[in-house]
Amino acid sequence: MEDKALKTSDRYLNKSLGRALAVLDVFQSPVDKFTATEIARQLSVRYVGTLYPILATLEKGGYLVRDNHKRYALGLKFLERANLVLQRIDLRDAARETLREVAQQHTVNTHLAVLYGNSVMYLHREEGYPSVIIKEVVGQRVPVYCTALGKVLLASLDDGEMEGCLSNVELQPVTPYTITDTARLKEELRRVCAQGYAVDNEEFHEGSLCVAAPVHDYQGKVIAAASLSVPKPLAAGGGLAQLTETIQTAAANISARLGYNED
Repeated sequence: MEDKALKTSDRYLNKSLGRALAVLDVFQSPVDKFTATEIARQLSVRYVGTLYPILATLEKGGYLVRDNHKRYALGLKFLERANLVLQRIDLRDAARETLREVAQQHTVNTHLAVLYGNSVMYLHREEGYPSVIIKEVVGQRVPVYCTALGKVLLASLDDGEMEGCLSNVELQPVTPYTITDTARLKEELRRVCAQGYAVDNEEFHEGSLCVAAPVHDYQGKVIAAASLSVPKPLAAGGGLAQLTETIQTAAANISARLGYNED
């Protein structure tokens, strides 16, 4: 039955349009430039002349551009169309399903947050472990220096941005375990940058451990952080390593939904 439905849909495929799409698929890198002959060779097209109408149409539409050496490259029309898609992608929508799955499967609480001024603002929370610490977090702001989310976001900044942020933040002890020494915090942030995740070990709430990882947009920029938190005893033994791997995978999945390709 499925094969029959597939064959029926194939009847409506436009061969010329299919060939035009095949031409566009030849370009796999931002720097790719090919002559008509080279494109024909990659598509195993015997007569290059059959591609000229397609190439001319794509060029006229702005989907291809041609240089003085008659080499074709992808045109800026793709950027225009890509921006329309990207504008539709909401960060919370991209993260919600992944954070819910992690919360439910691992019995943890998951969060999504962004850097807001010199603090961290929560955008979303999924609860998989009963908690009375923070029930309603969306829109709430918390310190940037003593949360795993904040450490990830700080570590993503360049040196000047980081210095500017920290210069306006007073490192007050929130718990006995909060890092209040600037030099020690900067050392911690360098470690976060190198390892790709951050840990808040009772630095924001006593008895609670939180692990966070960066979320990238389609350009590779860190635009948010995802985290999971559990009572500290649940991270004993090899628990922390497993939790770290879980949130890094979740953050990577969210990034992929935003168009980020790590390769």
